[in-house]
Amino acid sequence: MPKGSRGTGRKGHGGGKSRTNKDHRMDSKLITKHRWDDIVQKQLRPENIEAATAEATTLDPDKPGLGQFFCLSCSKYFINAKALAEHSATSKHRRRLKMLKTTKPYTHEEAMAGAGKGAPDHGIGRPRVEQMES
Repeated sequence: MPKGSRGTGRKGHGGGKSRTNKDHRMDSKLITKHRWDDIVQKQLRPENIEAATAEATTLDPDKPGLGQFFCLSCSKYFINAKALAEHSATSKHRRRLKMLKTTKPYTHEEAMAGAGKGAPDHGIGRPRVEQMES
């Protein structure tokens, strides 16, 4: 940089595309980010699947495909039936479905035990001594 000119505050050694801000990449993942596996596992149970599907596929003009094409296991909407069928054939969908059906859901009791707030342990119980009548 020539003497006397003002700089930008950083070294201007290129970097191009790799130096740009990449914070926007998480925006595409926000669709399913807050959808937890334990909720999806409850929805995939045989007694709940019809109600969950009916709730997810109500007409909504703001969702892709008017909200009619929904994958319960991936919590994702698709634009048409063909896109949903193509998604169902992918290994990513099949892996997620297998994971949801085989693993045990995370419970509240498990979370409390992990935080050290499990069921109280009062030790070995002592035999009760009956009082003598006097």
